[in-house]
Order: sequence, then structure tokens, then C-alpha cells
Amino acid sequence: MKERVINAFNHFWDAVIDRVPEITIGVVMLAVFIVTGIVLRRFAQRRLLKRLGDQLLANFIGRVIFLVFLVVGIVIFLNQLGLSRAAGGLLAGAGVSALIIGFAFKDIGENLLSGFFLAFSRPFRIGDIIQVEGFTGSVKALSFRNTHIRTFDGRDIFIPNSILIKQPLINFTRDGLMRHDFVVGLDYGDDIAQATTVILNELSKMQNITNAEGLEPFVIINDFGTSTINLKIHFWINTFDFLGSTTVLKSTVMQQVVNRLIIEGFNMPADIIELKIYQEGQPIPVAVKGDNYK
Repeated sequence: MKERVINAFNHFWDAVIDRVPEITIGVVMLAVFIVTGIVLRRFAQRRLLKRLGDQLLANFIGRVIFLVFLVVGIVIFLNQLGLSRAAGGLLAGAGVSALIIGFAFKDIGENLLSGFFLAFSRPFRIGDIIQVEGFTGSVKALSFRNTHIRTFDGRDIFIPNSILIKQPLINFTRDGLMRHDFVVGLDYGDDIAQATTVILNELSKMQNITNAEGLEPFVIINDFGTSTINLKIHFWINTFDFLGSTTVLKSTVMQQVVNRLIIEGFNMPADIIELKIYQEGQPIPVAVKGDNYK
């Protein structure tokens, strides 16, 4: 038994020694294809980014190019090792897998094909603010399986590509423009037309607010509250030109508008509560408790 094991090992070792040139060539070819794939991926990414200006699509196509060269390199490597059946099985398996993906369109294959659709249909770009399935955030990357978004509170969420294909997707910044609004409550005795003029004049002074034709800020009466007339202020932000946080900018706009209204003498009262006593001729049922009150 021992001699049979030793003889088998010697036979295997002799076979390995005999195939050293083929193995060396296979390793070299694999390394060449990997390096070529990396170089072509970077070249394609730079060219596509320069030509199309879409980093998301450039990164995705770059990954596809590298994956193709890697698979070809592995097949050649297996052939050099004399494992042509394994290489053929790998290619056949890839063909069968592609067929299954095409018919079933489930799980990994579903997300992979969805990634291709997203990369070429380009419903969003890196940096766009999107919302899907209740998640809102800035797009960071698109991979074969999922899309990486980062929410405004710092959470990294990886959404399967198939969800972005099948569910409604909202892109808030496809053209770089994003509208914000807030409500200000004024006293019923205030001049609403004059308050609107003051608000619009204040917004026109802010450089980070878009005032292009058709995108001017505007003010409407939102509703009549218990103690205030509520005005709703709408304004646009160009996210391509503004590098800070849109939330911080909105807070700044609200602060400046409220301060200007106060300076101009407009009142913003708190809610007024009216108490009705339905016992005519009877004392008001109010009691004050505590040692400090007598």
C-alpha cells in the first residue's frame, strides 16, 4: 500500500515536471489577460467619462471589460494545463447560465441584467438624489448586483438592481434642480400682499437660490390656521452649482426670511386657544393648587 502511494505520487510529480512549460505559459497568459483587462478598463472609463460625462456608465462598462478578459484568461490557463474539458464545461456552463438567466430572470441573473439596463438607460448618475422603496439618498456607485446610495443621515444602503427596475424611481436632481418649500404663519391683521413682496425681495438677494425664467421663487396662501394665515414659500436650488448641504441652505433661507419679516414689523403669533364656558351665571371652575398661591 505504501509503495503504491509513493509510486502514484512520483508519477504525479513527474507529470507536473513534464508540464512545467505549459503551466508557465498558462500563468503568463493569465497574467497578461488580467493586466490587459485592467489597462483596457481604465482606458475605457477615461474615454467614456470624457465623451459621455457619465461616471456611472463608464465604471459599469469598465467592470464588464475586465470580467470578459478575466474569463478568457482563465479558459486559456485551463487549456494550457490540459484541462480542456474543464474549460469547455466552464464555457458551456456560462452558456447554460445565460439561457437560464434569460428565461428565469431571477436572483443574481435578474440583478445582473437589471444592472445592464440601469447602466445604459441611465435614469440616474453618480451624485443624483433618488428615492426608491422609501429610501432617499445620493447615488454613490452601481455594481453588477446592487446600487449604493448614501442617505442624508449617513447610512449606506445597497439596493438590489432589480428593485430599481421594477419599482417607481424618483430622481430629484436629474437636471440639477431641486425645489424646496416651507410655511410661515402671519397674523390675520398683517398685509399679506406686502409680506409676499418682502419675502420675494429677500429671496432675490440670495445667490444660492435659482432665479432663472420659469424657476423664480413664489409664495402662495397655504391655508387659514386657527390664529395665522399660513404662507407657503417655494424656491429652487441648482445642486450642480451648490456644493454645500441643501438642508443647511434651506435652514439658512428660512432664517433669513423670518428675520426680514420680523424687521419689517410682521407678527407670527402662536396658536390662540379659545375656552368656552357653557354654565351661564356660574363661577368659572378654575382651581389653583400649590403652597405658593393663596
